[in-house]
Amino acid sequence: MRDSSERAAAGLTPAERAAFREQGYLIRRVLDDASVARYVAAVEASRSERADARRMSNLQFLQPGKDVRGVQDIICNEAIVGLCGELLGEGIVIDGASLFYGEAGIDYRQGWHRDVMQVPDEQIDPAWFSDSYHFNYVQVNVPLTRDPCLWIVPGSHRRALTAQERAVFGNTEKMAPVDAGELSDGLQIVLQPGEAVFYNNYTVHRGYAGVLSERRITIHLGFHSRLHEPTCHFGVLDHSQYTPEYLDTLDARVRAALQLHLAERARHPEVDVFHAYHQQFIRQEFKTT
Repeated sequence: MRDSSERAAAGLTPAERAAFREQGYLIRRVLDDASVARYVAAVEASRSERADARRMSNLQFLQPGKDVRGVQDIICNEAIVGLCGELLGEGIVIDGASLFYGEAGIDYRQGWHRDVMQVPDEQIDPAWFSDSYHFNYVQVNVPLTRDPCLWIVPGSHRRALTAQERAVFGNTEKMAPVDAGELSDGLQIVLQPGEAVFYNNYTVHRGYAGVLSERRITIHLGFHSRLHEPTCHFGVLDHSQYTPEYLDTLDARVRAALQLHLAERARHPEVDVFHAYHQQFIRQEFKTT
């Protein structure tokens, strides 16, 4: 039997590709125990300067002033980038890098949503949630501690909201109220340290734990393929802060990944408006400093 590192590096089977297309998510182990321990140590060192016990924090760890150098190289992880390439196509570009951190006892509840909160209602195209739509973005949660916070409604990225979902969402396609109720098809994704869930962020999903029973440290990433046009979610990183002076201070692989992001953003300036909407949303939902 192959060990976890060999399994992480292995390509996807036809059944796994089909499952991702149909269900909207895939789970793979991508970090060994030594890598998990290294990243946890880097996070703990950084947290000594940024502690906040009030709510879940969302630290954008590639941005100047918020950077966590000991974690940044995860955006170059070969298993993660390789699997994203199999799901989206070649030319993978980093476009989202957050560190979710919450101490035990924090109350963490989001409403069910699709990741179109940054889009004005009149610009949301129902075709985005269909089997024919070419989706060009994949989100990845990589927990460094056991993480039971992600809930997904499998297959919901390929269709309109069901009657039950519509009753919960009301007259919006974006986000249901936190107290709007449960969904019978909602699936709790419980991940162990070093595992990763790759998911289509047009699925109906949420981050939800109630009151955290244990500390949560999860790295949240987003990737795009240069082979295809961006979705409305591309443009999460604040590329305006990636000055030559800042880039020169980074690890060479991280610097190259961000330079590729800058080149792709230059090709698609239309996503800048979605970047602004996204930053506004996360400031409402998380502590971001």
